[in-house]
Amino acid sequence: ALFRQTARLMVDELIEGLRAAGYTDMTAAHHPVFESIDPEGTRLTTLAARAGMTHQSMGELVQMLERRGYLERKADPSDGRVSLVRLTAKGRRAVRQAVEEIARIEAAWLDRFERAGLDTDMRAVLEAGLRERDEERSARDG
Repeated sequence: ALFRQTARLMVDELIEGLRAAGYTDMTAAHHPVFESIDPEGTRLTTLAARAGMTHQSMGELVQMLERRGYLERKADPSDGRVSLVRLTAKGRRAVRQAVEEIARIEAAWLDRFERAGLDTDMRAVLEAGLRERDEERSARDG
């Protein structure tokens, strides 16, 4: 619960930063789309799976962000029957701004953790834990 609460606060801070930078139509609900999209575009089903959402819910978010000018759909060059969700120029600018905001937010939270007595690199610990989990699953499933 504490990890979830911290993550939610970080996303809230990200949205505040984006709004201050002029992206006033962004909400926390849009975060999973931007977090899950590949630079060259991503299929809607893949976006939904990565975000842990239903295809329909992700489709609604994508449609909303298309109307706001952040996303577009283009035919997948590997399969013309399928479309890729891609960032527009406005979407790429928003992502660049978000990356800057995220770096600032992460640094502030890491500083808070250090002041609270955590004397290790929290990011490295979380990344190592995720890798370990993936290795365990891979060994079990495969």
